[in-house]
Amino acid sequence: MIGAASLKEIEVFVKVIRLGSFKDAARALNVTQSALTQRLQKLEDTLGARLIDRTTRTLAPTAVGLSFLPAAERLLAQYGQSIADIRDFIQVRHGRVTIASLISIATYVLPQALLRFSERHPDVRIRVIDDAEQDIAEHVRRGDAEFGIDMRTGDEADDPELVFTGVMEDRFVLACRPDHPLASGGPVAWEALAGMPVVMLGPRSGTSRLLAARLPAGARHLTAHYEVQHLSTMVGFLEAGVGVGIVPVMAMRAMEGRALVQRPLVSPELSRTVAIIERRDASLSPAAERLKALLLEEFRTVRG
Repeated sequence: MIGAASLKEIEVFVKVIRLGSFKDAARALNVTQSALTQRLQKLEDTLGARLIDRTTRTLAPTAVGLSFLPAAERLLAQYGQSIADIRDFIQVRHGRVTIASLISIATYVLPQALLRFSERHPDVRIRVIDDAEQDIAEHVRRGDAEFGIDMRTGDEADDPELVFTGVMEDRFVLACRPDHPLASGGPVAWEALAGMPVVMLGPRSGTSRLLAARLPAGARHLTAHYEVQHLSTMVGFLEAGVGVGIVPVMAMRAMEGRALVQRPLVSPELSRTVAIIERRDASLSPAAERLKALLLEEFRTVRG
C-alpha cells in the first residue's frame, strides 16, 4: 500500500516519464541522480514491479508503468490541490464561519463587523444563529457555532466546557410610548413602576433571570402584568400602549425608528454583561479569529 511518504517517489516516476531523462528530472526536482534513482527503486519495490525500462540511451515506461501513470498524476494533482485549499483556508480566502449571537447584538453590532470582514474576505461565507440567550451557549458547546455572543447571567461561572469573556456592559432602560406619563423627564426609579402594567420577557429569558436576581429588595415585588417570550412581541405590546417594558439599551438601538422612547432606570442602575463564548481548549479557525477580532473592535466603538 502506498503511504503519504511515497509521494516523493511517485513524483520522481512521473517527472522521469514526462521529461524522458533521469538527468533532467533530477535537475527539475533539485536532487542528485543517485537520490532520484533510489526513490524510483523504492517505489518499484513497494509496488513489486518495474515501472521504467532504461538503458544507457533510452528509457520508456513498462506496461505496468504505463498503466500506473494516470493514477500517479491524479494523486499528485489531488495532493497539490489539497495543499492549495488548506493554504486558502489558513489565509482566509474561502470557507465558512458559523457563530451564534443574541438577536439584539446580531441586529445592531454584528452587521458593521460583517461588512468590514466581507471587504477583506469576500469569498468566506458567514452563518449566524441568531437565537435567544438560553440557547446560544449550547450551540457553542455542541460545536454548531465556533463562538457565540451571549449575556452573562451568573449560571456559567463554573462551566467546565466554555469560556466567557466580557466585552461590554449593556444597561437596562425603561421603554414606552412617547405619550406615556414616564416618557418625559429624567431617570426613572424602579419603585416608580409599582402598580404599572409592565411587559416582561418570560422566565426562559436571561434578562428576566438577571433582573430577578439583582433587583433591590424594594423593587422585587415588581411583577409582569404581561409576559411574552420574544422581544418583537414586547415591542408590539409597547407600541400599542398596553404597558411599559424593561429592555437593554442595545435592544433599543436595534429598534431605532420605532414609536418608542427610553428612560434610564436608576436606584440602582442595572446592566447585563455581553460576552464572547468559546469552547475551552478549542482553537478557532483563522476566519473565525479574524471575525472575532473585528467584532471586538466594533464593541469598542459601541462602548465609546
